[in-house]
Amino acid sequence: MGEDRKLAEAAEALHATALKGGPGAALAARRAAVLAERDDPDLARKALALAAQLEPLDPAPRLALARLHAEQGDLAAAKAEAAGVLSDAVDQAARARAAFMLGEMARVGSDRGMARGYYETTLKLEDALLAANRADPTAARWYARARGRLAELDAGDGHFDRALAGAEGALALLRAAAAQIGETPVLAADIADAELRLGALEMDSDQATSARRRFTEAIGRYEALAITEKQEPHWRAVLADAWALAAEADYVRGAHDAARAAMDKALQARIRLAANNPEEAWGLAGTWRLRGALRAALGDADAAAESLTQARLLAETLCTRAAGAEAPSRFVIRTLLDQADHAIRSGDLNRAREAADTARTRAEAMAETHPSATWFTENAACWDRLGEVARAAEAHAQMQDAFARAVEFRRMARDRDPENAMLTRAVAGALVKLGEAALNAGAAQSARAAFHESSAIRLHFADTAPDDRRAAYALAVALERLGLAALACGDRNAARGAWEEELMLAERLFANDDSIEGIRFRAIVHAHLADVGGSHGEDHRTQSMALFDILAKAGVITEREAALRKKLWGG
Repeated sequence: MGEDRKLAEAAEALHATALKGGPGAALAARRAAVLAERDDPDLARKALALAAQLEPLDPAPRLALARLHAEQGDLAAAKAEAAGVLSDAVDQAARARAAFMLGEMARVGSDRGMARGYYETTLKLEDALLAANRADPTAARWYARARGRLAELDAGDGHFDRALAGAEGALALLRAAAAQIGETPVLAADIADAELRLGALEMDSDQATSARRRFTEAIGRYEALAITEKQEPHWRAVLADAWALAAEADYVRGAHDAARAAMDKALQARIRLAANNPEEAWGLAGTWRLRGALRAALGDADAAAESLTQARLLAETLCTRAAGAEAPSRFVIRTLLDQADHAIRSGDLNRAREAADTARTRAEAMAETHPSATWFTENAACWDRLGEVARAAEAHAQMQDAFARAVEFRRMARDRDPENAMLTRAVAGALVKLGEAALNAGAAQSARAAFHESSAIRLHFADTAPDDRRAAYALAVALERLGLAALACGDRNAARGAWEEELMLAERLFANDDSIEGIRFRAIVHAHLADVGGSHGEDHRTQSMALFDILAKAGVITEREAALRKKLWGG
């Protein structure tokens, strides 16, 4: 504490000296900012603003001031300072840093187009510096950073080949710089980030073994940085993330014991981090949730349940401290729904019901004070889980009621943002679940109405995007259910019409496709059409049997399909 007090007094003294002016005033202001940054960020900002005023041609204080504003959450002030450097500075390296900083703020604000523009500006500026001096390691490092960010944006836009090429190029450039000047801590951090990024892209490309090697490289560097820079919590945070990604890679490649060990190391890193930095406790809660998901996937039901319980207890405590803020409340609700899902899979319906109902209570309270599409969507998710609990308990009336409430909340969310296609698709999906619940409860007319509305919504999406396979497949699913409901209502002609439309979609979806999925899909539709008869009923029966025969020979026919095949044969 005494040392901290001395630093604070020194910072105040230097700031006072800078305020008096004179030849060394700007230097005193910069030194005051360095000393005050950790414990007195307000004084640090004042000192940097003073330094920028005293030496307006020096971009360094403005860049540092922009960084401090961003770290304190004042993005408007941070953008103003960085934009000023980008437009006014003569120093091209400083302009490149400012462009990168603006790109980071745009990325955090989800403005992907603007972020891409700033990162491309950074590339151009750094490329010009490298053209003048190919041995400039600083320019190479910032060029690689911008290229890595562009790779992330490419991946988000679905351009995985371009993303991989960009990430590989960024890593190669950083390794070349390290070979030239040695691996300094800053360069080690950049290499670790690049390895982690490339590993994540390789995971998306089903290259789990190669990805695991890259995560191991990143982990080694992050561990060294966490040891050498103990006062910087960032390194333990990214170390925990790297171990979590390593656990995922181990799981994918079948190394289940290694996956458990890696996830536990991620958890240990988060626990140590949260013990010294209370603001990192949310990250710890998230890691408990990740551990729960991994253990559930590995079949460790009890360990998964215990992890989700830990995540819930911690998140509820933190949410109480946050006094009902939206982001913490959503985290708690999602954690509760994860707990409900796991309990349903494990057959613990009482726990599932309690978790889902607790989530519903929280979501409804938030919707009352924040009547937005976001909170109506959260309420719909809670009622959906309650419907799944009722389905597992074979409580058909409760299931129908819960799914009906989910539909209404989905409608309310869509009405808040009618142009949002995702919200409209969610209504169509909820209607399918409601229709299935009504059909199981014997309410065939209600089921038919739900399936008809869902089909109409999905038909619109299929018509507006004729090349979208997902839209066509979703429509086919709704038409199949509509046919079943129509048949339950005794309307064989309507059922036949729905299934004939579904068959046309299936032929388009699986044209020249000998996949098991395509064969199974067409076999079932032909069986439905054979069931309702008509002039082509026998043709449909023959085609359905032929397709089921293919599934049987491949050894992938299910019990339900075997029974349907037997029925078609007249057994």
